[in-house]
Amino acid sequence: MIATKRCWYAKTLTLICVAAASALPAMAQFDPAKEAKKAIKQGQDKLTDKQKDSKPAATAGAKIVFSVAPIDTAKPANLATTFKAGDNIYALVQSDKTWRDLLGKGKAELRELEVPFVMLVDGERADFQYITIKKPEPMDAKHFVLDIAPEPGKMVAYKDPAFSYAEGKGNRKIGPDQYTYILAALKPGKHKIEYQIASYGDVLAAGEFTIDGGDYKPYSALRDKLLAEALNVGTMPPAGMTNIQLQAEMMKLLQNAGWKNIRKLVIKDKDWWLDHASDGESPIVGRHIAAAVAAKAEDGKFFWCICTFQQPKLADGSFGALELSQTGEKKPILEENIDK
Repeated sequence: MIATKRCWYAKTLTLICVAAASALPAMAQFDPAKEAKKAIKQGQDKLTDKQKDSKPAATAGAKIVFSVAPIDTAKPANLATTFKAGDNIYALVQSDKTWRDLLGKGKAELRELEVPFVMLVDGERADFQYITIKKPEPMDAKHFVLDIAPEPGKMVAYKDPAFSYAEGKGNRKIGPDQYTYILAALKPGKHKIEYQIASYGDVLAAGEFTIDGGDYKPYSALRDKLLAEALNVGTMPPAGMTNIQLQAEMMKLLQNAGWKNIRKLVIKDKDWWLDHASDGESPIVGRHIAAAVAAKAEDGKFFWCICTFQQPKLADGSFGALELSQTGEKKPILEENIDK
């Protein structure tokens, strides 16, 4: 396998490349035989050793609580620490500081703020990804609503345009998309589920619950319903960078690969990711970058997906021709939401 790191990061961040996934419809992509173990045992990104070893004891003044019903942010009630397989699950992060102060050093000029969430299953990291706060009001709040496995009609935070949910393994978004996928892959029995907000080695908030049951498959059916509900407000990821020449090259490669009626293409990453032979200290063998692409399908409906492009490193130290290396899961989107 090839390990990668983002060249613009201040700290080294190592990722493990995943095999190219088939472009399946969002409602049919759940395949426990192929991905269940990977979804539970692997996270989206590797955290630092300090983050891995951090304990919830470091979370003075902040906690994460859970319930089978939506939680009133002003007066949390009916909280739970035990659930049965198939239960709806809602979470609320409570803090004694605003998110602007806690993660943004109090900077008044902030336009966006990333909140890093970690999910652990039986002590193993199952998910690590960011939820971006895009508006001032939630930045200055001391709570954070987190939908885990909500009823579709009661899914609030996941449809709020003030938040953007990053994608990770399998092109699943953090939140109900990823969380119900992981829950559906659990084996019968009791499991401990933990959530943390972890930033550069510090656990800023934490909470846990246990879930028990003989059948976790209902979460797969729930996931399909949640994805359908999210379609009404679903948007594409924002552009991480603008490079007209590179976008034109990407567009040409997609057309050569048989793509038709491309509606929009934006470069999702802020910079290239460097590909290493084995780990962060090994020789660089290439680089890759991702783009979000929207197009019209043959049935007239629109979809979008993440496409990854790569360049091999040549003997003279330069990078070779751009190649389309991976096409992610195709997700439905309303045309009017493509440019939002």
